[in-house]
Amino acid sequence: MKHIQNLTLAFTVAAIALFAGSAGAAAKAEKNGDTIILQNDVVKLVIDLKKGARVAEFTYQPFGENIVYPVESSGGLLMDHVWEQTWPGEFLNRAYTGEVVNAGPASASARVWTVGVAPTIKGLRFERVMTLHDGDRALYATVSIVNTTEEGRVTGYWSQNNYWFGGRKEGLSWARPAVRGIDRLGLDAKGEPWFGGAWYYVDDATAGWNGSYSKDLKRGMMCLMDYNDLWRIYDNTSALTTEWMYDRVAIPAGKTWTTAITIIPVAGITGFTHGSLNAIANFEATPAADGLTIEHQVARGAVPLKDVTLKTRVWGLKTQWTAQVPDVKLAELKETADSRTVKATNLGAMPAGIEVTLTGTDPDGKVVTEVYGDYLGGAEGKNNDPFSMKPYLAFNRPAKQKVFLKPDAFTYKPNPEPQVLYLRGLWTSIFGVDAALTNAFPKVTIKDGWLDASPVGLTFSYFPPDYPSLLSFDLMVLGNVPAAPFDLVGQEMLKDYLSVGGNALILGGDQAFGQAQFTNEALIAMLPVELGQAYNWRKITGDGTLKVVDASHAVAAGVNFGRKDKVFYSHLCTPRPGAKVIVAAGDHPLLVLGTTPKGGRIACVLATPFGESEGTDTAFWDSPAWRTLMQNTVQWLIKR
Repeated sequence: MKHIQNLTLAFTVAAIALFAGSAGAAAKAEKNGDTIILQNDVVKLVIDLKKGARVAEFTYQPFGENIVYPVESSGGLLMDHVWEQTWPGEFLNRAYTGEVVNAGPASASARVWTVGVAPTIKGLRFERVMTLHDGDRALYATVSIVNTTEEGRVTGYWSQNNYWFGGRKEGLSWARPAVRGIDRLGLDAKGEPWFGGAWYYVDDATAGWNGSYSKDLKRGMMCLMDYNDLWRIYDNTSALTTEWMYDRVAIPAGKTWTTAITIIPVAGITGFTHGSLNAIANFEATPAADGLTIEHQVARGAVPLKDVTLKTRVWGLKTQWTAQVPDVKLAELKETADSRTVKATNLGAMPAGIEVTLTGTDPDGKVVTEVYGDYLGGAEGKNNDPFSMKPYLAFNRPAKQKVFLKPDAFTYKPNPEPQVLYLRGLWTSIFGVDAALTNAFPKVTIKDGWLDASPVGLTFSYFPPDYPSLLSFDLMVLGNVPAAPFDLVGQEMLKDYLSVGGNALILGGDQAFGQAQFTNEALIAMLPVELGQAYNWRKITGDGTLKVVDASHAVAAGVNFGRKDKVFYSHLCTPRPGAKVIVAAGDHPLLVLGTTPKGGRIACVLATPFGESEGTDTAFWDSPAWRTLMQNTVQWLIKR
């Protein structure tokens, strides 16, 4: 403890000296060689243009210290990366160009930028504008990726921040909002890592924030990002790093992707349960003999709130009970966290949920409401029912309000000779699509995109980076591939491709249809079948003999299945109204066709490549009639 006190005293003396010459000063910015300095009454930051334009120093007066981890050990704030590159990537130590945008006094801003070199980001200009306002402790940043090329690019942004409190790693902790409650991890007093829930990654964030803190020193940094852009939160105890990664984004030629980041230092706080521009909060729940002691800690975000009320609800999750908890009232939220303790009584058996509803009035007189909470396990332990393996209390993941960048106009125009994009998962060769394509169209060109695993999840070895590339294909074959490698932007592009007249063949398998987990509602609505839920493929019970249902359709021409041609497993997908079932196995539809309003065509093969023939049965993939069916199907899809 004496070591901590000595460090704190030294940092406090240094901070007083740092700000002594600028007491009462407004916000200002100045460039000095390869550095840019932004400061106001309470915050000073130094941007090192030679080292990736990172914030190399960040001093908040109440902390009394520069919290940035040593730059020579990769310390810094707002370090740029793209997550298709492994760390350290091309930007970490890149020399950036920078300028002062606004010298003050109401606001001080600096802009830094560089241009990507690697293939996926070649010609993309990465810009970051950082701003301090007079009298405001928050650092506001806007990140923009500008496509200066004549081709589309697909990339995923990644922000890295390395800092500590009191010049030590021991006791540094992180909090992230997740489906099972606030996920925490950190380093204990000996510097050993501990994990309260997930590991370093959180892929089910319920809000756009990521905070780290020192409980002993009562200091924290709240990082706010746009939840609608957020993909993954990543915090690494051994590297003392606070990071998050964004959904991949397709940036058409001449377009710009932009997102906002706000970093807010908070004194007087021992953890985080909530973060937003309106309020930053934490609560600590401690069992007491006559109930539960709850300490609320609340600080101002970026928006001043007055007449604040905290209503706390505590309720049983396995047994029904609701505690009695008095409200907390605060005249205003301050920069330093205000602490208020209440007692929850009339408790029942654990586990329990705790929910706080914060209301206040903003400067425009508008009532602001924030709701946050956490799980309290008690003797029950972690938030996981051992029988169902589901959480006792699941926190909602709001639907993202995505805004996709698109060309001003795009159309599909058939090629003189077919161009096909084949996205290949496991077992797709069994369906015979390649032979069907080459037999029907001897001059066809097939471009492969193989399903692949990478350090950041499932990807395709190739997927069109822009709309012109995507719309150059006459057919997309989804060969037992899930939604994950498409990401949200790929699903949107596929939806747009079909909506303007593109065509798709979707093949069954363990990663297809319900198992694929597509989320783009407009895309799903275009398909001629209801996708169903996960694991929606089953062994066909009873007769699995193939039969033509609609012999009048062109796809069925010349298709004559034998009495022993069978399918053993199929998806349990229901055809939509207006769809055409061409082939079935017993009562199970197997080939379902549909169209889109602008002439696009979609074929769904609900058969799966599983099972073995017994006796004289012939598996569908060995049936000559199946080969004819596939050739007819691709001819119908490509409209030849």
